[in-house]
Amino acid sequence: MTAPYRFIHTADVHLDSPLKSLALRDPELAQLIGNATRKSFVRTIDLCIDEAVDSLLIAGDLYDGDQTSMKTALFLAEQLERLHQHGIVAFIVRGNHDAESRITRELVFREGVKVFTSVAAVEIPKRPAGGVPVAIHGLSFAKPHAPENLLKKYKAPLVWCPRNT
Repeated sequence: MTAPYRFIHTADVHLDSPLKSLALRDPELAQLIGNATRKSFVRTIDLCIDEAVDSLLIAGDLYDGDQTSMKTALFLAEQLERLHQHGIVAFIVRGNHDAESRITRELVFREGVKVFTSVAAVEIPKRPAGGVPVAIHGLSFAKPHAPENLLKKYKAPLVWCPRNT
């Protein structure tokens, strides 16, 4: 029996989102929900570690475009470091909100974090227990708005495994 490649997928985390429209109506509720994004992300990292997955796939909008807080960047780096300490690789695809963020431009990730920029595919080596080959494909938003269909930029998959019948 082959060892499966195990991953957790998340998207639209919006760490420390300012929630401007909600804050105008109810500042206390905005603060409560704003803190919830961090708690949720910590729980996602905890789950990755508890389940001993191979990777975490973050598919866009990790934070908001107009966000400039380096406290958010530090928090993110700390959480990704936790993954690294457990041998878990993080794959990040930038969404339309991430594209314009100062955090995106200034934060440098350590080894073990793959941020997709142009269309790319990362082939994961076979796992020692006889696992099947796996490739992660990704493409990040370069700007907040994509005038074209990004799907057309993808090439054929690197790895294809027929289902067992």
